[in-house]
Amino acid sequence: MQKLSAIVKDMAMTSLKSSNSVPSSEAAHAALLFVHVAWNKSLGNNDAYRNYQGVLDRLEDSNPALWNEFITSDHEAILADLARYKEEHYPDDPRVIVMCGMREDNVHVEWTDQ
Repeated sequence: MQKLSAIVKDMAMTSLKSSNSVPSSEAAHAALLFVHVAWNKSLGNNDAYRNYQGVLDRLEDSNPALWNEFITSDHEAILADLARYKEEHYPDDPRVIVMCGMREDNVHVEWTDQ
């Protein structure tokens, strides 16, 4: 089974305008947050979905230009695209993401079986 951190990183990059440049810290964290929420939501787990807006608000406060780095500022569209990506590429992956973030310059994901 592929490392979930690699999958999450690849998925996060699909929501950003430029996959060739290094995103701001806030954009990187927001992209990972979107993947976390969309992945779990596609499994029927809505815990992260219910709580993500507060984290996103803090990232926006820290970087008002945050949305310039994303393909859209429509949160629901990003989540829908990422959930579709998960279903198309990893339909049988039952892992539930417990925590997703950055540790130094590496994506770190903790997960549990559904």
